[in-house]
This record gives sequence, C-alpha cells and structure tokens, in this order.
Amino acid sequence: MKSDDGAAVHSAVGQLESLITALPPDARRDKALYQLERLRMAFQSSHQEAVRFAAFTVNKIVRDAESEWGAAVSTAMDALRESLHRAGHEF
Repeated sequence: MKSDDGAAVHSAVGQLESLITALPPDARRDKALYQLERLRMAFQSSHQEAVRFAAFTVNKIVRDAESEWGAAVSTAMDALRESLHRAGHEF
C-alpha cells in the first residue's frame, strides 16, 4: 500500500464520519460512528479481518439508511469503499 492510499482512506473515513455526525442522534447513527472508529483503528494497525468486518458493517448501515441519510452520505460511502479497494482491502 502506498502512503497516498492510506491518506485517502483516512480522508474518506473522516468525510463520512463528519456527515454521519451531523445527522440526528439515534442508535443507527451511533453504531455507524462506532464502526467507523473501529475501521480507523483496524486500518492503522493493518488488521485485514478487522478492516473487512468494520467496513462491511459501515457499508451495510449506510445502505440500510440510504433513503433517510441522503445522497451525500451514500456518495461518501462510495468514496470510502473505493479508497479501501485501492489500498488493497475488499469486503
């Protein structure tokens, strides 16, 4: 993985996190924020399985809430998915 790929993942996580943080508080939002933090920690420690699990979970939460959370959150999830793919992570 190139350092640019790592920076792109961190940037994508931060963008998605800021959009989700701005949503009204509820259990789904809190779970997404928790899983984004888990994703960040797993990515920093290069723990492949933990990255896969956290990314899968965040992706599912966002997809399930897509109609409520809007296009910006969905687009940010797409960017996170792509940055993880470029960094060598599949989920």
